Amino acid sequence: MTSRTNTSPEQYLLTSPATFPRPAGFVERVAVFVDGHNFRYATYYGLNLRVDFVKLLQWLAGGCFLIRAYYYTGEWDDEGIEAYVRLLGLSGEQREAKRQELLAQRDDDRRFLRFLNRNGYHVVTKPVRVFRDAQGEIHVKANLDIELAIDMLSLADRCDKQVLVSGDGDFAPLVKAVASRGVRVVVVSTQHEEAARRGYRASDLLIDVADEFVRIEEIREFIERR
Repeated sequence: MTSRTNTSPEQYLLTSPATFPRPAGFVERVAVFVDGHNFRYATYYGLNLRVDFVKLLQWLAGGCFLIRAYYYTGEWDDEGIEAYVRLLGLSGEQREAKRQELLAQRDDDRRFLRFLNRNGYHVVTKPVRVFRDAQGEIHVKANLDIELAIDMLSLADRCDKQVLVSGDGDFAPLVKAVASRGVRVVVVSTQHEEAARRGYRASDLLIDVADEFVRIEEIREFIERR
């Protein structure tokens, strides 16, 4: 596993010792897979970074032929909103205020996902699940690991490189499976101490099985929203 320095994709292809010589005119075929929930925590919450997703895709696919870019995320539906409000135990005006807040959030989320869909990403969504654990805490989750894994494996034979934007260690076996097909796998995430203090740190297991690790903080200037 190698680590990319603070350079553009084109500069990296020319200078990285992990890059093998290629025939003249060779263009890598790449697919990008963004774990939306994980990436949001790494960037917005972990590094106080607001990402320009158009710039992100341009950087990740720079110098390559982009096969497809996926963005995976959970989405509120009516059932999830009602379940969440019910579990909160609110009543009267507070309950209705919270429902309207979640509906407004859903509208904002849908505008964002529509933007992604019109700017190079194939958006994959699943309704969030809302539940209370044994300790009484309310959880909101949407697990799209299977969808992401199927897409990575399905495109493996059409790619020279795949970029996984996530720090989730559960993807380590998937990365090994894709790599076994001759595909170079790049992981994009962070282990920066600032993010760690805020509760986020990419899995060592995932990073260790990847061919290359791109630190988000080192490409910040290329992907930050201005």
